[in-house]
Amino acid sequence: MITNLELYGTKDVPKVPKEIADKRIDLLTARLKELMDVHWTQQDTHLINKVRSALDFWRQLKQGETV
Repeated sequence: MITNLELYGTKDVPKVPKEIADKRIDLLTARLKELMDVHWTQQDTHLINKVRSALDFWRQLKQGETV
């Protein structure tokens, strides 16, 4: 993962507000459950993987920079 210093040119980058990250994580978690609740032969694995990637992204943003 690229660091804040590499991406922004500084280590002093404001964190994403917890309430915003939490809301998006909640929405994504609900969406993932909805996608997983269908029979496995009808699951959209591409979309499931995109939702999982988005969950990882927002969890990392919530925690701040992780290297």
